[in-house]
Amino acid sequence: MKLFDLSYFKEKCPIEARNYFKQIIEKLEKLEKRIDSIDQKITKF
Repeated sequence: MKLFDLSYFKEKCPIEARNYFKQIIEKLEKLEKRIDSIDQKITKF
């Protein structure tokens, strides 16, 4: 479940901004995994 694609920014932005976006994406992916895990637990009931 991808929220949005920032590949354009990751390729075009300076290294500092690229690292910042990468950190944001990693945090969003962790949140997505947590949400999916919670969703799976809810659907089991």
